[in-house]
Amino acid sequence: MTTANMKYYQILLLMLVCSLNAQSQRLRDKILDNTLLYPKQYGTFENYEFILNGARIEKDELLNYPEATFGRVFDYSGVPNSKYQGVLYLHTSWYPPSPADQHADDPAYFINNIQVSPYAIRSTVVEEYTAIRRSEQDTLIDGIVYQGSIHVDTDEDFFANRMTISEIVKKYTGLPLENVIVHWRDRYWDALNPGVIVQDHFPLYYINPKGLEEVKVDRIRFAEGERYFVHLVDQGYRYSNLTGKGWRTPQKNFVVFYHPRDFDPKAPCYIADFDIAGKDIRSRAQGEPEPSLGEAAYLKKLSAHIGLPADQSQAETTRDSILVQFIVLHNGAITGLESISPQKPVHAKFLQAIKQHSCVWTAAWENRKTLYFKRKMVIFYSEDNKGNIVSLDSLEYRYDDRQPAT
Repeated sequence: MTTANMKYYQILLLMLVCSLNAQSQRLRDKILDNTLLYPKQYGTFENYEFILNGARIEKDELLNYPEATFGRVFDYSGVPNSKYQGVLYLHTSWYPPSPADQHADDPAYFINNIQVSPYAIRSTVVEEYTAIRRSEQDTLIDGIVYQGSIHVDTDEDFFANRMTISEIVKKYTGLPLENVIVHWRDRYWDALNPGVIVQDHFPLYYINPKGLEEVKVDRIRFAEGERYFVHLVDQGYRYSNLTGKGWRTPQKNFVVFYHPRDFDPKAPCYIADFDIAGKDIRSRAQGEPEPSLGEAAYLKKLSAHIGLPADQSQAETTRDSILVQFIVLHNGAITGLESISPQKPVHAKFLQAIKQHSCVWTAAWENRKTLYFKRKMVIFYSEDNKGNIVSLDSLEYRYDDRQPAT
């Protein structure tokens, strides 16, 4: 075969591969757009066990309990040798729900002034936060009394790739929301986490449709009429979001929102009272703590907190610096922040800015194990002739106690 012929077939093969990739991408987009996820027929909870107020009943007996509401649903379809395909737990008003809503007493949450569910707020990238505001005052919203509220301002475009459950139900089923109950879960059966039942306030729940693997519908008849039970099987359930490395759960959320009324909004990942006595604290590691979004983005956040202008001043400036140290914990939170430079009035602004953006740090690690790590960091900045900070210029890490030359 001549060289010209070989080149011809190589080009032809390349064009074929590109064409197949394009067709594959179009197929994936088509799936997300509707067709294969759209349920072709509805089930009726065939071969499911029904438990009402702790006792087994027949499905048809639900007509005798007008107050019955869903508590939880177990889908046993992936469990070998199971007698039933699943089990539904229901309860009336006098019987405690099973399980109790783990976020029932949470405050109202807002992302950039848009109200969201407790699950949505725990899916955010805390490292992108610019400010947090918390109110202890009870607030009434759409018939629900919340014990306070938390407003998050963030640079993350949280809503760009997500849809509300209302939008998803409309797109993939076309059912009227007033007759819908949603069971949101992942694809793996888990007795401790069988999924979330959503019966109202659907617009507060946000899901990335790229994670949807299956949409199923079961019909069920209650005393007040027929309802549609929509099962959403989602890779992103409950807190995960799509990253370049797949579906990940933002770990810093558990630092901030584990006890949403206890953290300091001005220092959300700063643990002031952490006891480091007896802890093995490293100063070198295979993987050392760094701002997860990069040093430039970190300095930009510090600058915004201090109140520096975005544009560089053209006035004559003097270079100065501050040397700080702090301990980065296993989960990336920090503690023990202090300045070890000669004290200056402007240094208080730096310390508060570092606390405000304490959630940005990655954890130190060695041989796949996280460590406690002492981080020493120099921030170089410029001042005008009145001693006002005009810019944060760079940062460097130090492994000794020497104050850097300015």
